[in-house]
Amino acid sequence: MALFKKPDPQPAPPAAPASAFAAGLPTAGDDTVPASLLAHSAFVKRSSCVRCGAPKVLPSKTAYLYCDYCGALVDYDFRLANQGTNAGLTNTIYERIVTPCRADMARAKAAGDYEAYRQIMQYVFRQWIEACPDAASPRVKTDTDFRDRMVAYCAEAAVCKDMDPTQQQMDAQMAAMIAALPRIPTPDGAWMVGGDFWAMATLWKQQLDLAYASMDRNGVSAMDPDDPPPGVALKMEYSTFCQAWLPHLPATDGQQLLAAFGLTGDYVQAESRPLEHHRCGGCGAELHTVVGARVVVCEECGRQIDIAGGPAPCRNCGAPLSFPATASRLRCPYCQAETQR
Repeated sequence: MALFKKPDPQPAPPAAPASAFAAGLPTAGDDTVPASLLAHSAFVKRSSCVRCGAPKVLPSKTAYLYCDYCGALVDYDFRLANQGTNAGLTNTIYERIVTPCRADMARAKAAGDYEAYRQIMQYVFRQWIEACPDAASPRVKTDTDFRDRMVAYCAEAAVCKDMDPTQQQMDAQMAAMIAALPRIPTPDGAWMVGGDFWAMATLWKQQLDLAYASMDRNGVSAMDPDDPPPGVALKMEYSTFCQAWLPHLPATDGQQLLAAFGLTGDYVQAESRPLEHHRCGGCGAELHTVVGARVVVCEECGRQIDIAGGPAPCRNCGAPLSFPATASRLRCPYCQAETQR
């Protein structure tokens, strides 16, 4: 029996229709998705936290993987961003959003108009995050300031990369190489990539390495509202690229790709571990945490929650609440009474 129930929400306006950008794409539970795109569903993405060194041991509910012990951002799971598949659904949605903007983007590039390009990309990323919230940090769903900062960061990263003449040349080369890659159909309806895949993968890595070095130099990386440890944002790009291509490569080539990006053994079977149970003081969600965790990210609301400090009972209803890491008072998500540690 649920002893602590969140109050019924106040009457809300009618729900907005589903995003037109996602129309016609597979959804969670769609049994028409090829088996090759459902790989790794019982596995946890293996990553070690750069900040505290702890391994990722619990399966994540969100595409953004956070450390089970200190709450730092550690990696990205492309499969979880795409309705539990390895299909590039979020990439397709991004293309649907950006395609009508390409003429204006080209004009801004040709004129060297950074502000015009920035405004276009702010629109694109705002629409993309709205259409694909599961592809971003869970905080974009509940924290409007965080969402605005994420949009600004993504847009500025695009400006830094796309307005660079060297990157523009590499973009054109990448587009030509990808267009030349043959797609070889297989009996189960999936396809395998042929042609000079490795030259394309090498160029992509060089391009992203240059882009992130430029972002670091120009202060763009510091805009990331998730404050990832050094190197994590670039690793997330590597993970996304590899996961997108793995279903289309033979097993031996897949292992070669993971090795080239330093991601060998990227997936492991999730282990059974003793867990502790807490309640998020921000949204009321149940938190299942590993023994020894200090700070965790609530995968429902995205807040960093202080586990090591222990729960504090609500002064009104008695619910044991684990407080957000920087908060000394909050409004109980069950009875709405103000409570402090």
